[in-house]
Amino acid sequence: MGERFLTSRREFLIRCAQIAVAVRGGIGALARLQGAEPPAGFGRQELKLLVAAVDEVIPRSDHMPSASAAGGVAYLQQLGWQYDNISKEIGAFLHLLQKASEEESSIGFADLESERRVALMKGIEKSNAKLFSSFIAYVYEAYYTRPQVQGLLSCSVPATPDDDELLLAPVRKLARFYREVHEQ
Repeated sequence: MGERFLTSRREFLIRCAQIAVAVRGGIGALARLQGAEPPAGFGRQELKLLVAAVDEVIPRSDHMPSASAAGGVAYLQQLGWQYDNISKEIGAFLHLLQKASEEESSIGFADLESERRVALMKGIEKSNAKLFSSFIAYVYEAYYTRPQVQGLLSCSVPATPDDDELLLAPVRKLARFYREVHEQ
């Protein structure tokens, strides 16, 4: 198994607690603890819904990953663990999204095709703009703060010619932007 680094203080503390449980209660207790859903955060169904929603906001394109492929869902989950109000806002948006999907088509949001997902999200944007814009802002934060995405967005500086005359030639061809005044 490859070496893996702990990415946050929260993950470190969780691992320490798991080790303490394993030492005191045995390996069986550790296996039960690891198999259980995290005590805070989103459940399995909410995570499935979150993946579908963030990928509709930022889908995969030519050379760019989708929001979930870039680690956006994990970022949002960690954000929710750190800030309860953010977790509640995202949860409320997901609940509203699922409810609207079931009312319209009797199918969960994650099971809809992309066009219907987008239409549902546009409806929520009109009916609950504040909740929608908060969710979009969190998704953008989750996506554009990822080092993987930032690396793909970097721009290279074009090479410039060494000859100053080549740089000045287009400027010299321009018409004058001023009026000459003759002194009398």
